[in-house]
Amino acid sequence: MDQLGKEQRNGELAISATELFGVRYFDVKEAQVYEADPEQLYYFKAYIGPQEIRVEAGDCVYFFSDELDLARVKRGPCRIHSKHLATVVRGYMHPEASISLSGVTTLPYVNGCSTKQLFPPLRQGDPTLQYLRIPPYSKEQEHHIHSTVRVVLILRGRGISVVGMEEKNFTRELRPGTVCIFDPMSPHHFETPGPEPLVALPLHVFSSVGHSERNHPMFNGTIVI
Repeated sequence: MDQLGKEQRNGELAISATELFGVRYFDVKEAQVYEADPEQLYYFKAYIGPQEIRVEAGDCVYFFSDELDLARVKRGPCRIHSKHLATVVRGYMHPEASISLSGVTTLPYVNGCSTKQLFPPLRQGDPTLQYLRIPPYSKEQEHHIHSTVRVVLILRGRGISVVGMEEKNFTRELRPGTVCIFDPMSPHHFETPGPEPLVALPLHVFSSVGHSERNHPMFNGTIVI
């Protein structure tokens, strides 16, 4: 059940998951733009769905090939076409690069999940794009928070996003093409009730340092609650 929006209950307007816990969901079938909240430490802009994007000098953009077989990053000034999701990060200029989205994950993550760093942080705090695999029939992922923004594209599989605390939780179906944007400290976890794994591509607008097996952003940037 999608509980993201406001619901009318007993004549009162129920508060949304976005207002309570800072999560937003989109679908790449619809072109939308999300701009970082003015209170964020790092500025970014996420372009969801088909978009023609101009990237200014001094910025860079993380995006994906139309066929979803490659992840790419380019520095401005440039113009790109994005079919799925593109995130422009202000004031950061990663060297132009591309990497395959096929292959196995290489790093452990919490509760049976695994990850691969597509574009590791070049220096402490730099953005990083990850490949996250959650195994099938999994409800074991710990409810957790991150200290920085996550911009996530669901690549393959189906699952459920659970956001909230204690007795107040919101659920949302995840499927290929879903985009999730989690504010800092948004309490959440993903579940996979079916027979296929869920593959997500989270961009960390800010990261912790390093990319060794036990010292990488997905591992050290997660606080179990």
